[in-house]
Amino acid sequence: MNYLLRVSCLLLFLTALVAPGRAQTVHPLEADLARAAHARPRVAQRPTLLSLPFFDDFTLPVEGVPSPTRWLPGGALVNNRFPVAPPSRGVATLDGLSANGQPYGPSTAYSDTDTLTSQSINLAGLTAADNVYLSFYWQAGSIVGAPQANSGARPVYLQLEFLDRNQVWQVVWQQLSTGTRTAFREQFFAINTAAYLHSGFQFRFRTAGNLATTRDAWSIDYVRLDRNRSAADNSTQDIATSAPLTSLLKRYAAMPVWQYNAAANATDELNDQVTTTVNNFDAIVPTPVPYAGTVQVLPNGAPATFLTGTRSLDPSAQQVSLTGSLRTTPLPLTAEAKRVRHQVVLRTSEATPRTLPNDTIYRVTELNNYYAYDDGSAEATFNVPRGSTGPANYFVYRIDLNKPDQVQGLRLYPLPSPTATSQGIVVAVWNDNQGRPDREAIATRAYAVPTTLPAGQSYVDVNFAAPVPVSGTFYVGFAPTSDFLNFGADLNSNVPQGYLLSGFNGTSTTQGTWNVTTAIPAYAPMMRPLMTNGVTTAAASAGAAAALALYPNPSAGRVRVEGRYRSATVLDALGRVVWQQPAAQAGQATLDLQALPAGLYLVRLTLPDGSTTVTKRLVITKS
Repeated sequence: MNYLLRVSCLLLFLTALVAPGRAQTVHPLEADLARAAHARPRVAQRPTLLSLPFFDDFTLPVEGVPSPTRWLPGGALVNNRFPVAPPSRGVATLDGLSANGQPYGPSTAYSDTDTLTSQSINLAGLTAADNVYLSFYWQAGSIVGAPQANSGARPVYLQLEFLDRNQVWQVVWQQLSTGTRTAFREQFFAINTAAYLHSGFQFRFRTAGNLATTRDAWSIDYVRLDRNRSAADNSTQDIATSAPLTSLLKRYAAMPVWQYNAAANATDELNDQVTTTVNNFDAIVPTPVPYAGTVQVLPNGAPATFLTGTRSLDPSAQQVSLTGSLRTTPLPLTAEAKRVRHQVVLRTSEATPRTLPNDTIYRVTELNNYYAYDDGSAEATFNVPRGSTGPANYFVYRIDLNKPDQVQGLRLYPLPSPTATSQGIVVAVWNDNQGRPDREAIATRAYAVPTTLPAGQSYVDVNFAAPVPVSGTFYVGFAPTSDFLNFGADLNSNVPQGYLLSGFNGTSTTQGTWNVTTAIPAYAPMMRPLMTNGVTTAAASAGAAAALALYPNPSAGRVRVEGRYRSATVLDALGRVVWQQPAAQAGQATLDLQALPAGLYLVRLTLPDGSTTVTKRLVITKS
């Protein structure tokens, strides 16, 4: 979808959701809580010099900081979420947030933001005759939208600088923002003067923009520095994956494993239109590319092939789709929770190992205990205005069950403001009434959103007083009791048409008013109903409780769990959830609670059968 059409759809969608007289918008991120897990301490420059060729297309890591073997710390984020139609899978986005995902300054300030600085590269002994060139691709803006236009009061730009032999950074190129998002463009720079042909040469990208959000973002990809090149050297033997791989599931991004198993035909839950795109960097000849797609239950399931073939790519072909159906590869209908990886691999037989990583693209899906339309990452924020008078203004998802179940609660991705004095919400569940939520919710729960969350925790779980029985179609959602509370928006996922609603909950005498979106939304709000499989979690027996232990206790924050368990949740002395174990760490022997302040906590461990819990007291001390 092109940018103007996407924005138009987004605006129409937002207009349909809001109450009269109120405003609702999608904003760039003001903080990225998930980034804290990727941050690394600043280290001194490595003494070992790099040699030519220098290459990075940011395929690895899949998400996080740029490789320290090639780059110094500087705030850039390696990802495949923010770029639009990148040259290869993964880019380095200079998004205006620091390495730990926090803003550099207030929303009124504009100045230098991120840097992407190479390690030192040995160019000693080279001359102009060696034809040393640096090339790279750049994009202004991101999936969130365009950056602001550069002005004297508001500098917004991307700049390239070279370190000369006197250790002075020299500006060699600057791209001012025009206020529009661009396609990726390739730039070439000759390094042919004695000032730069020295043993400690470095280059760096530097951005300027708003210090408080990710709006003024720029992305860099496919950086090449080598000799024997020219300004017309725009051809290389490389075929690369590009666009994020679409979901394993047809309707959801995640669903409970027992609901998957209960489908009349479980393969109908799998996606019959799994797609990615590929690009050809060879500008001279067409290239035949064999490819294959596989799906595997992690960690040790046997891979099954769902896609195979050969595609001939024209010279410089861009964003060519590869699509297959996962319905030929049913998953095992076993009761345990699963993490499933599906991937597409290009069998290019490329001569250089540097470009081989971008031949593979994959995605991991959870079949656990929750439904999700989002992929777990927030590229923007959205807000739901509080109803000015009368009933609450709810934001609601529709869920279609394959078997009766129970709703334990709602997992939300709030983006709390540390300056707010009150950030309250109410979560609710409704039965279906002819394609709309019923006039009255069957359960509600009030919740005060914390002003800060522990490092690495981005979701909060709001549980009902007791699991809520549901069957067929049900609805779950939330309403703010504070003005314009922000939540995460996943811009790389959608909600099925008609499955996202907003409106006012009714009473026993007043019918609720509900608005159903008629277009497919341009994003997925990050809220996930937690299900129980109809099993009410109970406290474990004394014997089961004795089989689990935490040590050391008291602890400085790194806690070992002795015994087998499924997942962990930490509550403070008031019973509030302050830490939720990430799904990728479920059942691990060590809990990293170092971000929690000193105090008394309750660690709730769910046993492997999922139906019972053990609660242990833990004291965290700080020296």
